[in-house]
Amino acid sequence: MVNIKYSLVFLLTLLSSLLFGQDSIPIQIIQEVLLTGNRNSGHLPWTFTRDTLNNIDIFQPSLRQAFDKQVGVQAFNGENFAQDVRIAIRGFGSRSAFGIRGIRIYQDGIPLTSPDGTTQLDEISSFDVQHLDVLRSGLAARMGNSAGGAVAMKSSEYTDGGTLQAQLNQYSSTNVGVKYGFSKNKISNLTSINNHYFVGKRAFSKSSNTTFYNKMRYFVSDHWQIEWLTGLYSSPIGTDAGALSLNEIAVNRFAANARNKDFDAGETVKGLMTALVSKYFINDQSTFQSNVFYRKRDFTARLPFEAGGWVSLSRDFVGTNLSYLYQGFPNTLVTVGSSLEYQSDHRELSKNIKGQKGDLTANQIENVQNISLFQQIQWSKNKLDLHQLLRWDVNNYRLTDRFANDGIQDGNQSFSNINGAMGIGYKMNRHNHIFSNFSTSFEMPTLNELTNNPNGPGFNPDLSPEKSWQVELGHRFDNKTNFNIHTSIFYINLSDQIVSYELPDTPGRSFYRNATTTSRRGIENAISFIPKKRWLIEFNYTLSDFKYGRFISGNVDFTGNYQTLIPKHKLQLNFIVPFGKVIDSQFNFGYNAEMWLDDANSQKSASYGDINFSVQTNEQFSKKLQIGLLGNNLFNLMTYSNFRVNAVASRYYEVATPMNFGCFAKVKW
Repeated sequence: MVNIKYSLVFLLTLLSSLLFGQDSIPIQIIQEVLLTGNRNSGHLPWTFTRDTLNNIDIFQPSLRQAFDKQVGVQAFNGENFAQDVRIAIRGFGSRSAFGIRGIRIYQDGIPLTSPDGTTQLDEISSFDVQHLDVLRSGLAARMGNSAGGAVAMKSSEYTDGGTLQAQLNQYSSTNVGVKYGFSKNKISNLTSINNHYFVGKRAFSKSSNTTFYNKMRYFVSDHWQIEWLTGLYSSPIGTDAGALSLNEIAVNRFAANARNKDFDAGETVKGLMTALVSKYFINDQSTFQSNVFYRKRDFTARLPFEAGGWVSLSRDFVGTNLSYLYQGFPNTLVTVGSSLEYQSDHRELSKNIKGQKGDLTANQIENVQNISLFQQIQWSKNKLDLHQLLRWDVNNYRLTDRFANDGIQDGNQSFSNINGAMGIGYKMNRHNHIFSNFSTSFEMPTLNELTNNPNGPGFNPDLSPEKSWQVELGHRFDNKTNFNIHTSIFYINLSDQIVSYELPDTPGRSFYRNATTTSRRGIENAISFIPKKRWLIEFNYTLSDFKYGRFISGNVDFTGNYQTLIPKHKLQLNFIVPFGKVIDSQFNFGYNAEMWLDDANSQKSASYGDINFSVQTNEQFSKKLQIGLLGNNLFNLMTYSNFRVNAVASRYYEVATPMNFGCFAKVKW
């Protein structure tokens, strides 16, 4: 039941959006951060890439591969949908036991990331993602909490007509989607309905997810454009096969964890989203941008233990973002704005009696409220580009305990943060551009991390926010026609880094603690080459040297150890190669060096590869029909799809589905 305060917040944010009005062409938040209003400069002082997804990316069980092929990005867990895809950018987000943390995720400019810093991708269909924008420079000075990096997913452009696309693989996994769009006078609309059904090689490995997404654009006048976004999703099946030890894998590598089967581990989830975005052009110098949105999520999880192993969570998430852009000063763009976000979770924990809901053990309301003010300035003249950003955030966490059996454990925590960033770019000549930036970031513990208190009910008083600062130096060589090289060197200093661990009594549940200091050094290099028409060669390499500075937990000293789940070396090689006039192909080759799986650096994964391909007809064959073949995990180089950190009983590994093949088709009308 939404309370009166929550209803007033929603009505006020809706009113503000209608009054101030955003863009008929949805402006990605990342593009706003990079201030593309000064589009003539072309030498931005931040690391930013855009990737257009192809068949090899979208005809997958999840978006893991699309993320993992990006330089500086590590992605796991493309097959366990009860845990969701996990993403790390320069180490931010690597602690997450499920879903995404430490990174801001946006869908058509609307945040998927809730105020406490958590993101799930249940409501996103790969069929609805056309572009993937990745910002690797930390910019909490613009985006706030959990902005160690950011990803913006852009849906398909408005088109007239329909598209039907379908896929089937050898394990009976299916993807089916239909999309239809039209434009008439001042209105354009695009509707998409998709169903994804996954069956893995492992026992107890299934999921089903159906999504509906609609966006409508309306030109109110020559000065005002608005867009209405609506989404629905339902995932009734999401089993969790769990992790295994190497000894268990030696006996039966495709078995499910016995406890996970006994407790019927998995999840069901459904929800909705609605948003209004607008842009109002006052004159040539002034623009108001705004959005207002609401997300609802109902979630049930069955964890592989009895006490509190049945989780029921109902989430309401509402927010608004307002900004004013002024270009009246010479060579300068000034932006000021504010955001307001409110999250209310009703969490109930019950006993999990072998997959059946037992007695209630916890009942609590968890609220997070974020209020922020921000400003940014971009000055650009001749060959020089300067960016300055500043943001003030107030975050309030409140827990209201409704379960009196173990005593009332109400809690309240408030945090205030100021973050800034400064970037400078210089265009040396026609093709070469150098840049440097400095930024600060902060990351609050999520509600799940705070309430998973190893000492009992209530918030964990020993868990502190994570803070960091980052400095970066980069070079870009851009031959606009066919050859580009982008290189970045960065250093990140963290205090109170949040890391996860497990306890023997509750295997599969993650608890969290702080590492006092951490340092991250890295190099990122990306090369793209178009030798001729219909060809593309892309190569990227990431070097990560991430170590704990001072980290003592109890009587154990982890000082100087390497951070978990970050390979020191990561390579990606992508080809698009034509076969004759009517056939195109795409190949993806990935390599990850070994990674540490525990803070003590006593357990290490082996290095692994990942090879995938797609072969399909092109428009020379037919403009209405496309057919193709897809192959994943060729030669079984990717042994494991996911890893658990600091796992009990050395159950670190979730085995990947071996080499598999499928076919797909697209029909347009």
